[in-house]
Amino acid sequence: MIYFLMHENEKLALFEYENQGITAVVINKNSTDRLPFLEISSKTVENKTAEWIMNRGIPVTRQNIQTDLTRMNSGSTIDYMLDNLGLSLSDHYWICPKDSDYKWENINLYENDFMSKFSLDLRDDIKSIAGKTNFIPSASLKGDLKKKWIIDAFGTRRLVKGNYNNTCRQSLSEVLAAEIHKRQNKFEYTPYELIEISSDGQLITGCICPNFTDIGTEFIPAIDIVKSIRKSNESNYYETYIQYCGEHGIDKDYLRAFMEYQILTDFIITNTDRHLNNFGVIRDSKTYRFIKPAPIFDSGNSMFYNTNLIKADSGLLDIKVTSFKKYEKELLKYVTDPKLVDLSLLPSDAEVYDLFMKDTAGNDETVTKLVRAYRTKIAFLHDLQCGRKIYSYDYLRKMQNK
Repeated sequence: MIYFLMHENEKLALFEYENQGITAVVINKNSTDRLPFLEISSKTVENKTAEWIMNRGIPVTRQNIQTDLTRMNSGSTIDYMLDNLGLSLSDHYWICPKDSDYKWENINLYENDFMSKFSLDLRDDIKSIAGKTNFIPSASLKGDLKKKWIIDAFGTRRLVKGNYNNTCRQSLSEVLAAEIHKRQNKFEYTPYELIEISSDGQLITGCICPNFTDIGTEFIPAIDIVKSIRKSNESNYYETYIQYCGEHGIDKDYLRAFMEYQILTDFIITNTDRHLNNFGVIRDSKTYRFIKPAPIFDSGNSMFYNTNLIKADSGLLDIKVTSFKKYEKELLKYVTDPKLVDLSLLPSDAEVYDLFMKDTAGNDETVTKLVRAYRTKIAFLHDLQCGRKIYSYDYLRKMQNK
């Protein structure tokens, strides 16, 4: 099969898809500035384009994805993505079969309703319903958790998500993070609510949030920006990311404060997964000008979501993360203003306890340990605000000797 990689109605590249692979990529030389990874060396642009297209499908590690694919008679996550034109509710890229007459205005899922049953199972999405498009955006959703786009009764596009295993701690963590950001009232964030939703025939506790892009804007993840930057040996990706965004329309001082605030609040809830797909910028889809940082979202891998072996005391300063650095404490070195977070406005221990006692796999002992870890992290942040370098060897040694 031969396809075009599109941005709205503009053809960016031609490619072939055969035997689960992308080949014969031909770039439209007049549209290289529209490619999803922004700027790239001409020597690697074809390979980068093929890689980006392949990564647009649902990860093969998604929970129960093989069951969904089998029941939908789809061979792979890439086949399923292509069957749905690679459409998304994050950006305005899509994939058009070469001999079709599809137009952006007729198939984009911001303006055209799609069928999506209120469940977490992709196989429940029914095609060919009167008044609905044949395509869905969930075929291009990243991440290992079960998740889907739905349209609520008011026409709002919303993302629904589940959790790992038999716990709902990830959904609870999303709600906790949103409450922290609401009370701080400093930077834009994505509001999350708990919901009861069907998954594999059972009702589970998940979470739901509204989309933060629309027909005039799109989300560009930090990973696409970072991969496009020619970084000098003297710089790091964190600083280069801020510099690049500043050159493309976002105030650098504001972005730096936003990033520092995100590091600090992630530290409080022990978010271990602020990887470069979990933050980025909102861009004008016509001018390509960066508008602002994307609202803070996807904080679910927090509060020891995947284990009951909850660290305490000095162990809470030795936590690995997926981000610009390998350890949480190393990220804190980027922070120039630790007082960006008002500790007096944070949810109380009792509020956090009550929230996490809703965990389907929770119990008093586990939740009490979670609350203790939360409170200890706040105490560490207080020390940071008082000028103590909590990421230093000396501080850690003193903690261990207590």
